[in-house]
Amino acid sequence: MTTNPSTTVRDVAFGAVAFVAVACAAALTVAGITQGIGARPLATGLTGMVALLCGSLLAWNGTRPGPPDGEPVRYRQILGAALMLWGTGQIVNALSGQGFPTIGDSVAFVAAPLGVWGLLSVPRAVPGRHPAWRLGLDSVLLGVTVALPAWHFAFAQVFTGRPFDADAVMAALVLIADLTVICFATLAYVRDLDRNLLVAAIGAGLYTVGDLVTMRAGLAGTDPWPWWASLLWCLAWPVIVYGLLRYEPRPPDELRAPVDPDARGVIITTTVSLVLLVVSLAALLVDDHTDRIALVLVMIAVVVFGGREMLNTRIRSALLRRLNEEATADPLTGLANRRVLQAQMARLQQGEPWCLLTVDLDGFKDVNDLLGHATGDKLLVAVAHRLAAAVPPKALVSRIGGDEFAVLLPGSIQVGTQVGQTIVTAVRQSAADVEGVTRVEVSASIGVAAVDAKALIEGAVPLGDHQDQALSPADPDESDGPDDSEDAGEQTDPSVQTVVDPLGALSASGAALRVAKATGRNRVEVYNSTVARIRQRRLRVEERLRTAVETRAITVQFQPIVDLRRGVVTSAEALARWTDPQLGRVGPDEFITVAEQTGLVVDIGEQIMEATLSSAVKEGLFDRGLRINCNVSPVQLRVPGFHQVVQEALTAHGAPREQFVIEVTEQVLVEEGQAAQTLHRLAALGFTIAIDDFGTGYSALGYLQRLPADILKIDRALTSSLVSEPRSRAITRAVLDLSRTVGVSVVVEGVETSQVDDLVRRMGVGFGQGLHYGHAMSASDLAAMTDRLGRSGP
Repeated sequence: MTTNPSTTVRDVAFGAVAFVAVACAAALTVAGITQGIGARPLATGLTGMVALLCGSLLAWNGTRPGPPDGEPVRYRQILGAALMLWGTGQIVNALSGQGFPTIGDSVAFVAAPLGVWGLLSVPRAVPGRHPAWRLGLDSVLLGVTVALPAWHFAFAQVFTGRPFDADAVMAALVLIADLTVICFATLAYVRDLDRNLLVAAIGAGLYTVGDLVTMRAGLAGTDPWPWWASLLWCLAWPVIVYGLLRYEPRPPDELRAPVDPDARGVIITTTVSLVLLVVSLAALLVDDHTDRIALVLVMIAVVVFGGREMLNTRIRSALLRRLNEEATADPLTGLANRRVLQAQMARLQQGEPWCLLTVDLDGFKDVNDLLGHATGDKLLVAVAHRLAAAVPPKALVSRIGGDEFAVLLPGSIQVGTQVGQTIVTAVRQSAADVEGVTRVEVSASIGVAAVDAKALIEGAVPLGDHQDQALSPADPDESDGPDDSEDAGEQTDPSVQTVVDPLGALSASGAALRVAKATGRNRVEVYNSTVARIRQRRLRVEERLRTAVETRAITVQFQPIVDLRRGVVTSAEALARWTDPQLGRVGPDEFITVAEQTGLVVDIGEQIMEATLSSAVKEGLFDRGLRINCNVSPVQLRVPGFHQVVQEALTAHGAPREQFVIEVTEQVLVEEGQAAQTLHRLAALGFTIAIDDFGTGYSALGYLQRLPADILKIDRALTSSLVSEPRSRAITRAVLDLSRTVGVSVVVEGVETSQVDDLVRRMGVGFGQGLHYGHAMSASDLAAMTDRLGRSGP
């Protein structure tokens, strides 16, 4: 263990000072017991010398670099100076030989405010809301109220029958100063619960007792003099310095400080001060003599208590303002939050047309994944500034989600649409405000709903037909399409729905937003009867899907994957199928999207895996050497322990893991954290990893090097345009070259014609999947097809 040279020097110096203090204490004890001539000035001089040495050590240590920033420790310098000043006063007293008060007492008294200043400069060990001078005010209040009974029972009788003079005033001031210092040290420990502060507080207590006993003896002319009080001084200074030299601020300890650290001191100060004030007032009332000092102390206590309460009021007001800001403002952007938006909508006047716009950032997840969350936060701030500048003066801009904003503005639906177009442009411009964001395509999709406080919602809109299903909302980060923003301004559908309550308005504009996402992004969509049908459809699908999960109504079919060189089936992809008694056949693109948005995809995924393994084992697909691909959602990968779920499922069915393929979408390439860890664990267990829909979104060699991938499946969007689009052919060839570089296999999806089949064969593609080779079929039909074409190798 490395020893800090500075700490070693400090400890050696303190050891020398402590030795001198013990020697002085021993000499003082002998002088006190013998009560020889000159014993009293000798004891005073010895205590002054100990204080000078301790103060010098503390001040010297304060000039040296201290943690955590390597700067000199100012509070040690100030407190060291206070100790040296007190020691100087004691030495003056020893030389003068006068009784209390003397010039030396005046010098020592000046050390008290200097000591309070030094204590106020001590950094907190535990962070808190209250400023340091609040602790000083509490210490003064507590010191004055403790001084009341101390004066009444220990000092008042000394001045009985004597005129009100400077001695009484000086004694009262010293009493208040001494007790304030000990109260400050005690409250500092109560607040921070630091053992070194406790040591310093004990030392301050020793000093206070010794000082007050010595002062009373000097006022009363007690003989013999209380030498043991001077002994307490000799012991007090090393103890105080020891605690202050070892004290350092530390991180808050939740186990040691379960209560608000400031609250402990406030409770103790208020309770003790009130009790002592009441007791002192009662003692004054029953006393036959009028004690002017006691009355002055009561007045001081009342004034300090009133000032403290005024400060408390200011602190409480500031706290309420901060809590109000935290409750109504977004901490990152400074915009209003959802609570403010809903409150504002609830206060809308009848007959005034308003619009609610819900704004969602397209590509924001890519910014976080590729550029980091810090850059994502900067983008949100830039978007907030752009939104505030783009809307009319009376509009309310709020942040209601991670990358979702809302704008409430007065005006018709046409006004809302126009403002929406302005926001689309503003969001695109905000990408240039943050360095690096222009590398990612960032845009805005906006849903607009009309709000009229006096309108009534008309009857329920019928469910949409199959044509409406094509517009069902897709995952915002997986949908792609053309830029249709120029058409948004033409939304003048007379069947615009009007919603009246805040939750309804947010829901309606959110439904329009999802349609904007699904139909191309970077556009404005108005909530109308068509959108209402889509929303009803989505809610209905979710309702029925929950029932399907409970009844295990989702089934599995298999689509063959063919080796294009040998013409045999080598593997198959398990595809989820769902036919509902009420909705009829629901496509996987629709219900899987809803499942991912609602979290049902975890249960559905496990049911599909179970059904896949059961059918494959039952029909002998593994025995025929086939690999079976099972689709896994990124949501499933984020569930801790998912790799164990897969392993246990294969063990339960006796299926070989080397023939079971985990198929994930290309989105998982940019996943971090739990999803990436799960993917690596699955690969380490021997599972084959296939990347679906490759070549259109997140594809990059760097991702393939970072995450395990054995198979790349070229997206059907590329396959469908291979014949007509040279660009698609170039991308496909690039993916083939990439696969050879990293040593993975390639499967072309969506092969539906012989022309495409011929083209991919000539391009050197090894495996194909699509309607040209076979529809999705049952496990028994796949087994028969495999036997017909010839078994594949192991």
